[in-house]
Amino acid sequence: MENLELVEVSFEVANKVGGIYQVLKSKSSKMKDFYGENYLTVGFYDEDSMRKEFAPRENPYPDAFEKLRSEGIECYYGVWEVEGAPKTILVDASGLQRDVDDIKEEYWEMHGIDSMEAGKDFDEPVKWGYAVARLIQELETNQEFVVQLHEWLSAGPVFHIESPTVFTTHATVLGRALSNEYDLPSMVESGEIESESLSRELGVKAKHSMEEAAARESDVFTTVSELTGREASTIHGIEPDKILPNGFNVEDYPSLEDLSVNHKQKKQKVKEFLQAYFNPYYSVDLDDDPRIFFTSGRYEFRNKGFDILIEALGKINERPGEELYFFFLVPSDVKGPDMEVLENKSLYEELGDYVDSKMPEMRREFVDAVASGENPVEEVKKCLTDSSQLEFLQQNFHKKRGSEGPPISAFELNYAHDEIIEALRQQGITNSEDDRVKVVFYPTYLSVGDKLLSMEYEDMVVASSAGFFPSYYEPWGYTPVETAANGALSVTSDLAGFGQFLLEETDSSARKGVQVLRRKDRGHERVVDDLARNIEEFLSFDKTEITERKHNARKMAQLTSWEKLGENYREAHRTAVKKND
Repeated sequence: MENLELVEVSFEVANKVGGIYQVLKSKSSKMKDFYGENYLTVGFYDEDSMRKEFAPRENPYPDAFEKLRSEGIECYYGVWEVEGAPKTILVDASGLQRDVDDIKEEYWEMHGIDSMEAGKDFDEPVKWGYAVARLIQELETNQEFVVQLHEWLSAGPVFHIESPTVFTTHATVLGRALSNEYDLPSMVESGEIESESLSRELGVKAKHSMEEAAARESDVFTTVSELTGREASTIHGIEPDKILPNGFNVEDYPSLEDLSVNHKQKKQKVKEFLQAYFNPYYSVDLDDDPRIFFTSGRYEFRNKGFDILIEALGKINERPGEELYFFFLVPSDVKGPDMEVLENKSLYEELGDYVDSKMPEMRREFVDAVASGENPVEEVKKCLTDSSQLEFLQQNFHKKRGSEGPPISAFELNYAHDEIIEALRQQGITNSEDDRVKVVFYPTYLSVGDKLLSMEYEDMVVASSAGFFPSYYEPWGYTPVETAANGALSVTSDLAGFGQFLLEETDSSARKGVQVLRRKDRGHERVVDDLARNIEEFLSFDKTEITERKHNARKMAQLTSWEKLGENYREAHRTAVKKND
């Protein structure tokens, strides 16, 4: 087993779509430690992602690629440009000659996969999974392979290849669908889920069937948390063979000392954005140490806990106290930056450029005045007197004074009604001057080129004091770990895999930097009140206590190091080989 080769297959290899991308990216160096050059990743060919993350290399499999090309399967060999630079093959099945209906018919006859009502979002992964299976068949030699497959989208090879397989579901298809409309935790607890009828009712029958067949037919079936394991057992009637918690390379992040310096720099940039966002309408005090909080994740309003978070903010908004600034970093469908916000940002930058242009003159006048015994303040003022440019900038920057206030969203959305905006308004959070809670809904992926915040997501996390992720449904939950690793406090929930992991691995006294909100078997109002209390508590911390809690948060994140958790994957692979013999 020393020369075992690992082929790891996922739609999200070199293709940033969701949380599995981060799992694979962070895990790649540990898999490389285990398997060396015997580690090969296989991903979905996406032209844009390929340009960003894939570097072509000389192809060691020309015969196999040529055979596949004759079947309409195009393969690209190279490395994924992440730590460890694992060998990578990206598979393009768009030209597959075998008809997808023929593959689906085979799956129905051989494995009971019901895809009669499936659409394109099912057909494309079926074609791709079949193409990946053909690739692996061509690569299978006397060398022993084990194939690690992630999610139903990558399940195809389970039904075609001879090599040992490990199938991992990060979130069950039906569980995610149920969580939007039903009390999933109670259903799992009772063990009463009518999977067949509910999957059909919720329009996920084909994907659910594919997942269940892969769990049944793979040599080793795994999930990422005990929570998801219980969910899978109830939904599929199949106990996972092993739990593979998601790890994180905390050691790759800057030290807390470096993060402290970065925090000041990044926070200053966010403060400048907030000045440009709010000051045209009314004055906001950002001179001291304003508390900047955030949440982030997929736009799953209930699953991610945005509903209770907004209700908690509504309670805080009604109470007197320190102002806070809350960012909702939740990608949605946008037209582009809100033109009003963009104009304000441009005017703010013009003001800064104007002051910078005057600085040499003001410095000279200040030094001359002090040396001459004159009043330096008066001399500096003269540099700015009678400036038509300054007057123009002032008038335009403040021309919205007396209006309703800044928009809630920094970007124009492609539809009139938005759940987050509607919920904030229902709670009376409208960004009026009297609001204690000021919000910025940022419905796009952060990027240095987005013309507004102009910073990456991790920089925004570093700039913040805390991140809040009170999930209702979260098989694992990377964001609170990532937040803690970046030196910010965070809140997760006991309905998230990571939250449950912390409850099992630590006691409450040890969790000062990452708090676990209790949601299981608790009434809605009580949960909202507890979350509001969490937010108020974070507001009350002084700088010394925040620093201490940041150190603690980093410790909590280190519990998930791949150095500790990576071995679980290798054990699963060994088990698959033994079962397949």
